Amino acid sequence: MRRFAQFISILLFAMVLTHPAIGQSLGAFTDYDKHFIVFDDGNFRQLEFQEVKSFAVGSGCVAYINNGGYLKAYANHIQYDVSPSVDSYTITDNLFTFKVGSQLYVFEQGNRRMLSGFAGRFLVGDSVVAFIDTNKHYFSIYTGGHVAELADIIVGNDAEFWVGANTVAFVDMHDVLRLVCGNRVHELFNVIDGITTRLGRNVGAFVDHSDGAFRIFYNDELIDVEQFTPKSFKCGYELVAFVNSMENFRLFSNGEFYDISGFAPDMYDVNRKMVVYSLQGQFYTFVDGEQYLIENYVPQSYSINGNLLTYIDQNGYLAVFEDGEKHILSYGPVNGYTAVGDVVVFNEGLNTTKIYYNGKTYKK
Repeated sequence: MRRFAQFISILLFAMVLTHPAIGQSLGAFTDYDKHFIVFDDGNFRQLEFQEVKSFAVGSGCVAYINNGGYLKAYANHIQYDVSPSVDSYTITDNLFTFKVGSQLYVFEQGNRRMLSGFAGRFLVGDSVVAFIDTNKHYFSIYTGGHVAELADIIVGNDAEFWVGANTVAFVDMHDVLRLVCGNRVHELFNVIDGITTRLGRNVGAFVDHSDGAFRIFYNDELIDVEQFTPKSFKCGYELVAFVNSMENFRLFSNGEFYDISGFAPDMYDVNRKMVVYSLQGQFYTFVDGEQYLIENYVPQSYSINGNLLTYIDQNGYLAVFEDGEKHILSYGPVNGYTAVGDVVVFNEGLNTTKIYYNGKTYKK
């Protein structure tokens, strides 16, 4: 157990240093000349003259593979050469990870660091990476600049573990469900017949298959919510949305329960601190403890990300719902749009790309 104690002490230090990103001012797109452009807090910068093979945007970093197959990054107003080859890469709010063969890397503050030379299954959250080392058969967690290796947890590549924004749940060698959350490793309960798990930021929700009970972990407490298994449940930032066994639609947000509807919604989605749902053909959102009726119809297309709800309204206009208000971004049909964090990139007319950020619309 000595190594597990070391893991806890390292994790206590690392989790204190790990803070969620506040807002996001980065966007990226390919213009009509196939040039790769980055939007950075109101400014445009051309990174590549040739069309890139792929790209992804996070809160503090844009990662992409250029025309020659080189993995590159843009962060802190600087362009970086990351790796001459890559098999896969992932961008979340705070982390940029990539894999070359069996080697798993994280790229932070202009430097790349190998997490494992023999990485098997791995999952990435906003500020945490959990992975299996197939050589040592250890389960490890990376957060706050530190790798914590659980030497007493000998696992196979099919070991059960889950990752949320800043949380990790795993079943240890004694069949105990443990949750890494805040600055502690919590021992929750014994897993007998399996569990269903959803994780968010500072929150986790679980169904114990042995008795069907539904539990939520929040603020260092495991809460017995429902005796029977819910129809569905999803997690966000300090948030759990669920349809219970009686098909009541309920929310748990920042420690409080909200009874939204006595019947199941037509659909619902959760992203970060926002819930979007449809009840009897009407389109709603719930954010920061408040419910808003957005439209009397369900939009044909919508996206929730960051603090924004972006959607195509019934007139075909591109709209955003932000801070309790609706704004029209384009009074005409758009060719396409993407929303990441607090930035909306949309294309209209004869291939004109515009950016919406912080209440303003920018055009290159």
